[in-house]
Amino acid sequence: METKKKTNMEFKFIYDSNQIKEREAYGYAKSLDQHYINAIDLSKETLTERQWAEIAQKLNVTIQDLIDENNDYYQDELKGKEFDEHDLLQLIKDHPQIIKTPIIDSEKHAKFIKSPYDFNEMDMAFNEIKKHLANKGESDD
Repeated sequence: METKKKTNMEFKFIYDSNQIKEREAYGYAKSLDQHYINAIDLSKETLTERQWAEIAQKLNVTIQDLIDENNDYYQDELKGKEFDEHDLLQLIKDHPQIIKTPIIDSEKHAKFIKSPYDFNEMDMAFNEIKKHLANKGESDD
């Protein structure tokens, strides 16, 4: 039963630890004590094509919108070329450095993180959720 409570406050933090700003954002994410963070470092782990498609759907963006067009690999190898959705998913899986990150992925929603300070707002939102739990004494502790 406690596991079910935890999943309501759980999210995946998808980032690239090779980027200093993303490591900083991860530090802010870890400071959120109200929920469980499942960190996915794209420099060490890969997600499947299906997982990327699901994330794009939760973000309410196209697969193309997941790609950071300012990325060096994109600029050198992909710029100006046409790709269908399947090809884009394969490229993202094989070259995760082209993804716009960091991304927070929860059970029902996902969000691009533009600044590490976005977590201040998130912490307040999670505190609001906690206030409305079914049992007043309910906690994830």
